[in-house]
Amino acid sequence: MEFYLNSDRVRTFLTLTLSLVVNGRTQVENFSFNRETNRFIEALKEYGLGVSYSGNQVNLEGAGFGYLPPCRLSTDFSENELVLLWTLASKNSETVYFFSEEDCLKIKRAKGILAKYFKVNFVGEEPEKLSFTFSSPPIEIKKDSLGNISYTRRNALLLYHLIVGNYIAFEEKSNIYDQFTKMLSFFGGQIKTEIRGAGELSELERRLMIARGKKMEKTFYTQLSETLVITAREYFVPADITEATAMAVFVTLGKFPKDKSVILKNIDLNPSRATPLTCLKRMGANYDVLNRRERFGDVYGDIEVFPLHSSKRLIGRRFSEEVTFCCVKEFPFLAVAACYSEGETILRFPKEVREELYPQWENLAENLRKTGAEVGVYQYGMVIKGIENIVNGSDFNGFHHPEISLALAVLCRILENDEDVENSEEIEEFYPQILEKIGNCR
Repeated sequence: MEFYLNSDRVRTFLTLTLSLVVNGRTQVENFSFNRETNRFIEALKEYGLGVSYSGNQVNLEGAGFGYLPPCRLSTDFSENELVLLWTLASKNSETVYFFSEEDCLKIKRAKGILAKYFKVNFVGEEPEKLSFTFSSPPIEIKKDSLGNISYTRRNALLLYHLIVGNYIAFEEKSNIYDQFTKMLSFFGGQIKTEIRGAGELSELERRLMIARGKKMEKTFYTQLSETLVITAREYFVPADITEATAMAVFVTLGKFPKDKSVILKNIDLNPSRATPLTCLKRMGANYDVLNRRERFGDVYGDIEVFPLHSSKRLIGRRFSEEVTFCCVKEFPFLAVAACYSEGETILRFPKEVREELYPQWENLAENLRKTGAEVGVYQYGMVIKGIENIVNGSDFNGFHHPEISLALAVLCRILENDEDVENSEEIEEFYPQILEKIGNCR
């Protein structure tokens, strides 16, 4: 059986944003839409993006670097999407922008995100309206505890310096969600990336350093030079990794004919984006990569997922902070897989995201304990000790969180539990038709 999944969420919003500052028409083939994607397109139209449709192809007419942002900025998106929209506005340091909402909590949230990523000067502050100008430059290089720039901030830095024609360079300890870097190169941005440090040593030099007990460190260097124009190209957004992870967990653990397999088409195989699938592989999931293609500046392909043999179990693993940073959306699926694993699975997260994720860990743990698995929530993350035979599990609550809801829905189908997950309406909004596709995997 073959399945085509929705377009990858991370790359979708980056593609739409970049298409605004392209000179000319970006044609995206087989592009899938959901409610949030359509709302983001409507927001970009206020900046000057032109949009037309032809079958499964969407034509995005860019305004170049001379686009004009609206004075009233949107607040009704997730953090990553808001930072992209506000970065587009930040090129004009003299324009007074404002948020205006009837709900004061939305204003408070917007102000918090603004303070987290941007330098601004407040002009007026009212309970239902916040006016400000961006400083110049509006975004600073800030590294986290792992020596990296968060991918949200990195994308904003690259986007800002691209549209104002500035030079910027930075080094990081690891490579996390670098799709935007590769997209900029594909569309003609004057961007350079290289591995420094250990990657520059010869094999003999590396062996000598190891023999002397010296630590070898490598860094990832990124440099963006002045780019006068980025040109229109045909582009393709691969399938969503979150959906692919959900399908892979179901096929691996579900009561599935053992002589069958499922092929997931056009999956994003960018090494940092495909980390959740790599984690499942480490736990013992069985899948092969088919038709690997290097096109559009990155890599994607099909994956064939096989059911786990009835005599085998997954193996619990320890996943470090560097790994889980690439699985912030997909960790609920790894947690479900851990419930079926032999031994302990440890999910340890970087300190920068712990406060935000802690309520999600608690909500997920509350549900998973109903299966009989031992689930502990700690300051740094989760520890899950699986059991050999999960025979029951019901009354799951998704707490209106799309990924937790989807992971629990997958678990229900593995258990052949006909009950719906409560408070899980967001699944269809964020991942249209995914439950229908999972249901057809028989």
